[in-house]
Amino acid sequence: RPLLFTGFICLDAYSKLVDFDKQKLVNFLSDVESGYRKVPYHNSLHGASAARLVYSFCAGCGLAFTQEFMEFTLVLAALVHDVHHPGLTPAFISRAGANGTWKMQISPPLEDADAALAMRYNDISPLEHMHCATTFELLRREANAFLSEETVATMRKPLTRAILGTDMGKHAETMTRLAALIDNLKHGSDVGVPWHWPAKPPANADEEGRKLWERLAQEEFVLELFLHAADLGNPTLPFEQWCRWNRMVQREFHRQGDLEFQEFGELISPPAGFDRSCSTQAEHAFTKGFMQYLALPLFEQLHDLSQIDSDASVCAGINISRCLKNLRSNIEMWDRYELTREDLEAEAEDEDDVRPLPSTTSTMQRSRSTYSRASSGGSLGGTSLGGNAVGGGSLAE
Repeated sequence: RPLLFTGFICLDAYSKLVDFDKQKLVNFLSDVESGYRKVPYHNSLHGASAARLVYSFCAGCGLAFTQEFMEFTLVLAALVHDVHHPGLTPAFISRAGANGTWKMQISPPLEDADAALAMRYNDISPLEHMHCATTFELLRREANAFLSEETVATMRKPLTRAILGTDMGKHAETMTRLAALIDNLKHGSDVGVPWHWPAKPPANADEEGRKLWERLAQEEFVLELFLHAADLGNPTLPFEQWCRWNRMVQREFHRQGDLEFQEFGELISPPAGFDRSCSTQAEHAFTKGFMQYLALPLFEQLHDLSQIDSDASVCAGINISRCLKNLRSNIEMWDRYELTREDLEAEAEDEDDVRPLPSTTSTMQRSRSTYSRASSGGSLGGTSLGGNAVGGGSLAE
């Protein structure tokens, strides 16, 4: 139960700042863990890993907020941000659900309700809206109500915003807003477009009220940024761990590719990532593209944000240099890593295994990998995918 274990330890660290019922927290986390489906990547281990990453951002890297409940909210958002994920992308959900029904026969881990997600949420972040709805449904259960109604009401907006911000369809917008925030902090908010545009402070706010509004708005955006970073943060882990996470992503993408042929008669997603028969060179390049053009720019921008010495910056003094160092090193190592056909065949042999982590021994012995099996850090529920044991250490020691 990696999510139950990790979630309780991380959230309990804030028990002096946020009042909650520990037994009901256990009930809630247990239901969240059960709510995650048995899919190769977007399972409860991913939720636990994301929570450990954001906890390390706070406890180990110096991320802090003026609103005491925000760190707690960030960890909670990470735990639930993909709850009940079907292991499919929004593009598949939207196209397959255009008429409210799917052509193919639906079987576990898919559910009949998945076919209605696109219409229910008007194709606007259907998965992320579903994660939010599921989270608050679980929180409303009497046995799970570990927070007071007042606390839930206070956390609802930043929690929802953070989860919705994990939609990869919003990545470009997020990066643009992040670049604007960096520019505003360096040169003043009066220069250029305000990073929070079109939102703006109340018209009747005085100078102090305007600064407070901007500070709180920035804290919510930073909360969103660091959950997004944790969601994309696997390449910042030690190389072996990154490769094992990437293997899970590939398995989930390949399963979707098979379903696309069933549902649409063709592949609608990039073949290099979703067609299990594609060349190893294409798949290798697809992974390199994710690392170099999605993950790296995000962490570089966050690092730039942390280097701005300004009282107006929420991120001043945060140290994510280890994350950035690992990410750059992993990109270089990936260039030298030869993905072999045997790797893909080993993946195919594991298709019936939907546990979060394939057997390390059998998988590594079958695969002619160029990385060593040396594991670093503690474990999450018997795995070593999380780097350090949960605590205040750096992300990727």
